Amino acid sequence: MSTLSAESIEGTKNVVATFKTWLQAHEEAQIMLASVLVVVGLWWLVRTILSLLINIICPILVVLLAVMCIPQLRAPLLGQNYPLLANLLRDIFLKMAENMKN
Repeated sequence: MSTLSAESIEGTKNVVATFKTWLQAHEEAQIMLASVLVVVGLWWLVRTILSLLINIICPILVVLLAVMCIPQLRAPLLGQNYPLLANLLRDIFLKMAENMKN
């Protein structure tokens, strides 16, 4: 059984060496393979960013909006700092709205 796996490994090495030689001889194939790798990398990056946006930022925004809109949540979570925090968030939202208008 060990000879079978050694032969299998040797066959795999031959296939990889043949593919490597063929790839070095064909520039178009190198470009195509690089393009596929770039597309896969970009897809992975976009998927990761969307996952972070959906799983981290959206729940935080929901909690912030709930605290701002529901008076019963303000006192236990924010205590006496609510007016200061509300003014800070208001200023941030107004600056974001100004930037969107321009």
